Amino acid sequence: MKIFKPKSRSQLLLLTLLSLLFLMLGCSKGVVNGTINSLNQEKNGNGINANQRVEKNDTAEQEQAVETLTTPITLEERFSYTYGYLLMATAARDVQDIDVKYFAKGVLDAGLENEPLIPSFSMNSVLFEYQEKLMLEAAKRQEELAKKNLEDAESFLAINGQREGVITTESGLQYEIIRNSEGAQVKEHDIVKVNYRLTYLDGREGDSSIRGIPSTFNLDSLIVGFREGLMLMKTGAEFRFFVHPSLGYGSQGSTRIEPNTLLIFDVELVEIVEPIN
Repeated sequence: MKIFKPKSRSQLLLLTLLSLLFLMLGCSKGVVNGTINSLNQEKNGNGINANQRVEKNDTAEQEQAVETLTTPITLEERFSYTYGYLLMATAARDVQDIDVKYFAKGVLDAGLENEPLIPSFSMNSVLFEYQEKLMLEAAKRQEELAKKNLEDAESFLAINGQREGVITTESGLQYEIIRNSEGAQVKEHDIVKVNYRLTYLDGREGDSSIRGIPSTFNLDSLIVGFREGLMLMKTGAEFRFFVHPSLGYGSQGSTRIEPNTLLIFDVELVEIVEPIN
């Protein structure tokens, strides 16, 4: 486990489809317009064999024919159907407000080289606008989650701090001594080997050292609460820390930990590897 403090995680899954669309569109007007110009050349028959073009004499009939297609037979038919189906399934899962009919219309217009309902030069703006909407919604959810987690953490600590054997430090760190020891005490810049287990308020395990193989940490690189707790310990001791969010990953959280999450560490100090005086 890394108890370093990384940056906040973005809601990347929600932007997967947009990323794919940006790549397809080239993320620039030049690429989009180049694609449209290429299609226009095909429509005008410039250098394209007529037998290689999709016939567009009756676009309405071709669109209507899609609804009456039977089970695909050839590899090309099966691949085309599978690709379209999976793309739609991914879109519906990752983008909550996708309009199925307009999505299908966009696929048909691109496949049949119809004039798009939205001018090609404005498509990038649509994607950027939707991406901004997703980011604002994600930020709002993050803020609401941070508020709830902080309330839960402080409510728990208020009660937990009254339990017999629980000590609260000036910073707000709470700890209890499971097993004390008379070994060497950890100092501010030490490197230590510990057996540890991280859990959350709901009992889930966040991380732990490998059984029989202590983890090695440099105190300088640890979150504040974990570092402070270790400095209370002596070699051979076993403590439990209750780390307030402000002493942990705070309102930003991490790639694996929600914002304002209370952290509970069960720690056994195995060895001070490199004590620095």
